[in-house]
Amino acid sequence: MKDRKLVEQKLMHAGKRRRWQQSWMGLWKGFFWGALLWLSTLIVFKLFPVPFEVLAWSGVAWVTMTIIGLARSLFKPVDLGETAQWVDDQCELKERFTAALEFQEKETWGNIILKDAKHFIEQVNPVNLVCFKLPSAAKWSVLVLAVSVGLGFAPEYRTEAYTEKEREEAIIKNTGKQLVTFIRQEIKKRPPALKPTESAMTDVAELATQLSKGKLKRSNALRDLAKVTEKLKKEHTSLDRKPALKRMQKAARTPAESASPKNLNAMQKRMDTLKQQMGENATPSSDLQEMQRELDQLKQTASALQSPEGGMNEALKQSLTQQLGEMAQKAAQTGISSEQLEAALANLKSGDLEKFLKSLDDALIDMEKTAQISSELQNLQMQMDQIGKNLAEQLEKGQATFARQNLIDKSNKLNSGQLSEEELQKMLKELQNAIPEATDYGIVQDFLKKAAKQMQQGDQAGAAESLHAAADELESLMDQFGDMQSLMASLENLATANMSIGNGMSWSQYSKPGFKPGGKPGRGVGTWGNEGGAWQNKLPQQAADNSGVTRPEMAGKGPTDRGEGELVDGLTSTKVKGQFNSDAPMRSITLKGLSIKGQSRVEFTESVTAAQADAQSALSQQRVPRAYQTTVRDYFDELGP
Repeated sequence: MKDRKLVEQKLMHAGKRRRWQQSWMGLWKGFFWGALLWLSTLIVFKLFPVPFEVLAWSGVAWVTMTIIGLARSLFKPVDLGETAQWVDDQCELKERFTAALEFQEKETWGNIILKDAKHFIEQVNPVNLVCFKLPSAAKWSVLVLAVSVGLGFAPEYRTEAYTEKEREEAIIKNTGKQLVTFIRQEIKKRPPALKPTESAMTDVAELATQLSKGKLKRSNALRDLAKVTEKLKKEHTSLDRKPALKRMQKAARTPAESASPKNLNAMQKRMDTLKQQMGENATPSSDLQEMQRELDQLKQTASALQSPEGGMNEALKQSLTQQLGEMAQKAAQTGISSEQLEAALANLKSGDLEKFLKSLDDALIDMEKTAQISSELQNLQMQMDQIGKNLAEQLEKGQATFARQNLIDKSNKLNSGQLSEEELQKMLKELQNAIPEATDYGIVQDFLKKAAKQMQQGDQAGAAESLHAAADELESLMDQFGDMQSLMASLENLATANMSIGNGMSWSQYSKPGFKPGGKPGRGVGTWGNEGGAWQNKLPQQAADNSGVTRPEMAGKGPTDRGEGELVDGLTSTKVKGQFNSDAPMRSITLKGLSIKGQSRVEFTESVTAAQADAQSALSQQRVPRAYQTTVRDYFDELGP
């Protein structure tokens, strides 16, 4: 029994080592066939327009085949009989170990055979029998890898049509993703109140999802965009016809648009605080800025006080003393603290240049703070002045938020039953004055008339109910205005999507960042205002990373100076060949579906007039595609003399 265990232990050791060797061989065989599969797929990918996912999946198959080749033998149990035959063949033992496993130790022949096998057991060394070395599959794998690496540097063969198709698909997907992001943000910001608006926004969301998945071709995408745009235009037009919404839209362009009944008290408290800081004589911020500039110039001039001999330039000192005295007197008259200016004047007279410059710096800091306070106070005052003081003014200015809150407050006061006769008459007069201004607000006017009549009859509870109904109707109009803003924003983004897909340009190219005057939001510090659409609803922007951006030094401009005129993107000439010069042949202007050419040598003004006439004729005869007619008409209008 002991001899048999020794034989089995030796065979088990050899079998396990042989199993590791087979796993090692299987690993390299799987690696080789996987590499060969990946190389074949790479060749197909380089020569034919197959998706990149096919190459990626072949890489996954490569790894899988390598793992399978390793695991196929690694987890296979050791067969002692098979191992005994292999050891007999390798050591030329003439089946001694095989026979030893077949006979039992108790049998006569079995005891003899086991002793014979035990005699040769020392000759069996599993380490010498099983050697780990790189198989031939590993060598061929190196060759396959070398070919694959070399082939990886070769460019893919793609036809121009396929490349254009891929680029269009990428643009369509990117446009769809941008639209999906916008729709989600817009619905979250302003949930649709009306069923038609909700249906239109749902159509936009579905189209954006289809575009983001790349399921639509360029022609189909443009067609669907046109359908959805037309539907949104109809809904927007139906809302835009309501006079009340037009008033609200006008109110949204005023500084008071950012104010609300909730923060009105906070604004008033802030104004009171700023007035206390400014004092009784509130100086306009423009005057403060002018004084600040004068003081800054005076500081720059003070650097010349030091004479070459080491003393002070007396002539300049007297001039600065006079200027500084006048400035201190002016500051005192306007209510500005002149303490630092007087200290600077004293230091100047005493000849202490260092303290004089420090006092000027302190005066500049104080004046800058005062200018900021004055500017903030003026802005708050401007907003407060724009807010209607009573219900009639609020309805006239389209301030539905304040008018609604005003009606709710009046309704609550009537319900309380604590109003005096004088207060009731004052409220009744305010309602009667507001009735003519409520003409554009539909049934709001009817509710106001009803409330006024009920107040005259002494029915305060009924009047309160009517006023509350008027407030609810105003809230409904505000929801409709929110829908109109959502539709407007959606139309703008659909127009951007249409231009992006139609012109084959990415979405980001229509909102370039930088320092361009009037540019759209994006990374950068910006310069002058975007006068063309500052109050239009734009796509919500995420915070931009302005690290490393430095504001350029630019000269100041007046309130009406906006530099040289510049055409918007849709009117910029992109197809003009050459330049227009007097006494030179007129260049050709090529558009898609139309070529307008001239062969005259007239002056530039006459050339433009002739070109406008030709373009108008082409438009009237439908020779210009409908999608380009507006652009062509606006383009030649801009070239007018």
